[in-house]
Amino acid sequence: MARKVVNSVITLFLVIIVNFVLFRMMPGNPVNVMVPSDPRIPSEYKQMIIDQYGLDDPMSVQFFRYIWDALTFDFGNSFSNINTPAIDVVLENLRWTLLLAGSSSVLMILIGMSIGILSAWKRGGLFDSGSLTFSLFFYAMPTFWFAMMLVVFFSMEWKLFPPDSALTYGTSFKFNLDSIVDLLRHLVLPVISLTLGTIAEFVLIMRSSLVDVMTEDYITTARAKGLSEMQVLRGHAVPNAMMPMVALIAITLAFVVGGVFQTEYVFNYPGIGWLTIEATYSLDYPILQASFFLIAVVVIIANLVADVVLIYIDPRVRLA
Repeated sequence: MARKVVNSVITLFLVIIVNFVLFRMMPGNPVNVMVPSDPRIPSEYKQMIIDQYGLDDPMSVQFFRYIWDALTFDFGNSFSNINTPAIDVVLENLRWTLLLAGSSSVLMILIGMSIGILSAWKRGGLFDSGSLTFSLFFYAMPTFWFAMMLVVFFSMEWKLFPPDSALTYGTSFKFNLDSIVDLLRHLVLPVISLTLGTIAEFVLIMRSSLVDVMTEDYITTARAKGLSEMQVLRGHAVPNAMMPMVALIAITLAFVVGGVFQTEYVFNYPGIGWLTIEATYSLDYPILQASFFLIAVVVIIANLVADVVLIYIDPRVRLA
């Protein structure tokens, strides 16, 4: 267990290094984005911006300052949102990503596992073939294209759901019925896009794991005791088939904070994915560094939690 924690800490520091180097290799100059191309603007103003953000400091100085800032979650002010801390902008968009991808993750876990269990139980039958075909069809479909088709048919053609944003433009969320209904209507299409596009992973892994478990001797013994198929499935097969699902669920929960870039951008949904793409265009280093660092931290923690859960589910993992 201690070795896994140490590995997680080492991974975190590697992420910090890559996060620092990666965005300084990007072409372009963020000062040109912050300062308009106007000859009337004195060069002293540009120099003031450079000094304010420390962009002309030696790279070694910037690096060690960045390490301390990253560990204290202080990424400086956003280049695009003047005098606004980058972490505040990221956390503001994070709540929408948590809502969108969190809702989708719950649905894909519950629906995917249920379909996978039924497919393994009815292996070789019509439901098994149909569910696998359905899942793989949407899994192979490009996410951005499927999202666009949802907008075309359900928003433009049939006028059933809004095509973009998280709320009606010009409004803010309030805890009343109208605002909640508005929020849910904007959430439907992005959630459908994410759920159907990812559900195949849970179906295939749950089905494969359960099929292997159902060939074990203890399943035959349980049946020989006179237990019904439902009792065998619920009390013996499914619990022992859950180990691969734990790791997949951990990655999915990390996927929640990581955001869903294509879906958020197609639906103009104000989450971390949309924010990151916009920050890339504007060369907003503080926003990009805060977003990627937060995503990496969540992925590392999710994998560490998965390892801990696996140890409690199956003590044999301790030997690995």
